[in-house]
Parts: sequence; C-alpha cells; structure tokens
Amino acid sequence: MRLPLLLGLTATLTAFPLGAQAPTPSKPSVGEGLKREREHLANYQWRLKTEMKIDGVLRVSRIENVHLGPSGELVKKIVKFDKSMEPTPFPHNDPRARHAAPPTNTEEDALFEQAQALMQFYARLSPERVEAWAERAELMPPDPDRADKVRLHGRGLGRPQDDAVLYLDPLTKVASEIEVKTTVDPRIVDIAFLRATFEPLPQVRPNVPAVWVPKKIFLNMNLGKRAVTLEMETSDWRSWTGT
Repeated sequence: MRLPLLLGLTATLTAFPLGAQAPTPSKPSVGEGLKREREHLANYQWRLKTEMKIDGVLRVSRIENVHLGPSGELVKKIVKFDKSMEPTPFPHNDPRARHAAPPTNTEEDALFEQAQALMQFYARLSPERVEAWAERAELMPPDPDRADKVRLHGRGLGRPQDDAVLYLDPLTKVASEIEVKTTVDPRIVDIAFLRATFEPLPQVRPNVPAVWVPKKIFLNMNLGKRAVTLEMETSDWRSWTGT
C-alpha cells in the first residue's frame, strides 16, 4: 500500500470549509495545501504495520519503517515479515470443503495485490477530483456516534457508484475520518468498504500547527467466496533528516 495517496488525501481535505459545501473566494488552494502537507510529512519517518486476513484468518503480517522519498514516493524498509504456511486442504468429508477450500499461497498473493491496488486507487485521487466531490457533497447533520464532527456525504468520489462520508474536525478544519463504499474494480460485482482515520501529531511548540497523519486504514472486500480484510496502522512518528 502506498500511503502518499492517503497522505495527500489528508492534505487535500484540509482545505474544505466547514460552513459551506461550495468553494468560496477565500478558500485556500487545494494544490498548495497538498504541497504544503507533503512538505511537512517529508520531515517525518514512521512505522507501518500491515495485516491481511482471509475468511477471518490472519495470513500476512508485516512491519516496516517508512518515510517519503524526494518525489513523495513511499520508501519502506521491512522490520518484520510473517506469512502463514499454506493451509492443509479440508478432507472431502469436512462440511467446509463444500463451501471453499483454504486459499493457496498463490491465491493469497493475488488477493493481497488486489487489496493494495484498491487502496492505491483511492490514495492517488487527484486534489481536483476530491475538491469536485466536496463541492457536490451534502452537509449532513452530525452522526450520533461522532457528534463533535462535521459530516459531508456524497457519491462518485473515485467511481460513479461510490458512496462516501467525510468527517471533519471542527477546530482544525481537517479530515479526521473518511468512509467509502465502493467496488473492488470498475465492474459492479464485488463490494468493498474503505475507512481511514487521521490524528494530529503532538505539537512541538504551541504556536506551530499540528500535522495530521493517517493513523488507521481498514479495507474489507468480498471476492467471490473470499472475504478479505487489510488493516494498516502507523506509529512511532519521529523526525526524519533524509539521511
């Protein structure tokens, strides 16, 4: 998974005004906001934990040290990588054999690639596309479970059939959470759900605005008879000098 997409999406959303659905003359430039946030993030490195489950069983676990490269690309160094052994096929008389055999390593690799590809699709949405979505989005009443958040709802974020909800922090005016109901690919066959949450890093100085970063990313998708979940979490954010 390439986090720059979601990192960029965070920066893009910092430009959304709380009091209006459409842009105003005083609205900050989305492109400038995206560039500024990426410049901030380039000063950090962090740890990324990724886990993939298939049909509720953990199959892949990976921990990496991460920072942004000169062009905004994700530079990763594996700290720990665990992959479960290929499961033993169910006996013919096992009732589970009538539904779906355990996934092979080859199938797991393909599912992992599809999950990452879907995440990357949304991570690479252009600022212009996200801004256009925000202009069409409807300002909704607060969610009872997130009463302190401003809520925007709209369709067509990445694909025409998408249904997306964005939650904004009222104090900082940045995105604290986004949820997207979509499909695994452009064909309306397999359904997927994506959620990303963002949190501010501790402020170094009171007069310096906090930098908001992705904290948790969750993807759930159904591919035929397979249920795949991909969970990612960042931690240990620290200064990065580029050395």
